[in-house]
Amino acid sequence: MNLLDKIQSAIANFRFKRELKKSELQREIISFNAAKKIGLLYDATNDHDFEVMKHYVKQIRGQQKEVLALGYIDKKLLPQNRFPQYGLDFFTRKDMGWKMIPNNLAVSNFIKENYDIVVNLSNNTIFPLRYIAAVSKAKFRVGRFDRHFVHCYDMMIETKNDTDIKELIQQTEDYLKKL
Repeated sequence: MNLLDKIQSAIANFRFKRELKKSELQREIISFNAAKKIGLLYDATNDHDFEVMKHYVKQIRGQQKEVLALGYIDKKLLPQNRFPQYGLDFFTRKDMGWKMIPNNLAVSNFIKENYDIVVNLSNNTIFPLRYIAAVSKAKFRVGRFDRHFVHCYDMMIETKNDTDIKELIQQTEDYLKKL
């Protein structure tokens, strides 16, 4: 990360925390089994993670739940093998302003949707995904544990840094089913 990116990230985090303090959304704990509408956030830059997410979306739909996975692609343009489809949507670096807040119709719709659960399956280094999870109208927000971002989630799952998305999905679902 170069100096300009670090400055931009620090400013974005400062403004983000200030904005979150003004937010007064009602939150409640919802188990995976009780949830009817689930939002998933993930890093779609990697082909493997994209394929895992496609499979997981189909699996959740098989349980008669509504699901939308919103993937962030750390490139200016969508790769040819990534295109919005039922249950999968994307945004790229091109969709973000200087404040690092995504300005895209898919993102706006995701934030406004009343999900029972929103799960951020990325690591916490991706600011736009953390931002979307935190400001979403979801009743219950879940993400990886990081003591710097406890204000973003209602439940955090502690994992190793090298935990892949498939393992994180399994751990998250296990914890959510125990609620």
